Amino acid sequence: MHTPEMNQGAREAYNARARGLNRRIMLRSRAAVLASCLLSVVLSMTPAHAVQDKPNKGDSEDKTLFLVARPELRDPIFKESVVLMFPSSVEVGEGLVVGLILNKPARVELREIFPNDKVLKNRFETAYFGGPVDPRAPGVVFRSSAPAKQAVLLFGDVYVSFDPDFIKELLKEPEKTPDLRLFVGRSQWAPAQLQNEMVVGAWYSVRAETNLIFSAGPQYLWRKLFERAEPAPVAKASDVPTSARDRGPR
Repeated sequence: MHTPEMNQGAREAYNARARGLNRRIMLRSRAAVLASCLLSVVLSMTPAHAVQDKPNKGDSEDKTLFLVARPELRDPIFKESVVLMFPSSVEVGEGLVVGLILNKPARVELREIFPNDKVLKNRFETAYFGGPVDPRAPGVVFRSSAPAKQAVLLFGDVYVSFDPDFIKELLKEPEKTPDLRLFVGRSQWAPAQLQNEMVVGAWYSVRAETNLIFSAGPQYLWRKLFERAEPAPVAKASDVPTSARDRGPR
């Protein structure tokens, strides 16, 4: 037998579920819009091959992004990672979105990357893990006051290159490029794949900063950027002790 109280309770439960569903749809819609905006920014960046023909002015620091993994991202490769995003490159596949993980040192020494080079085979510097694609292929991010034909200008004086011969020459004269970070492997996505990851809430996007790219403490980089990207919790009235609410302003 259905009483008015039971009908009222059923209606309230139904309305609560409806509100929850509407909220999830709204959040997913917002996430899709944000993902599309991010993807537009990444894909609108200057193509990498343009620098091979002539130097360009690059993008501003405001347009270059870090992707910061959210805690919900459990993939062991990208967990607590910070990825520097840069233009698509013909050399790694047309239309791909490419980046380098900045905060994960690799257990690979310089002499392992260039075993046949007489100068570099006796060097012991450690490279960083840029991502799971081509895990033995070198890449480098560096600062230079002069244009480099074999590198892509990201913004300001920050360049990236995947040219092994060019990278070797840079490494042989470290005094000329003190701000340099060597990587092995890279990260890359099809545009739809990255957009889907953004929609499901895998990443935050944060404006890139030169000093963070070459940070002396990369092990702290994820926490620093996560705290910057994560919205601060808003205090609710229910979070305030009753005695404090009752006192009110004096």
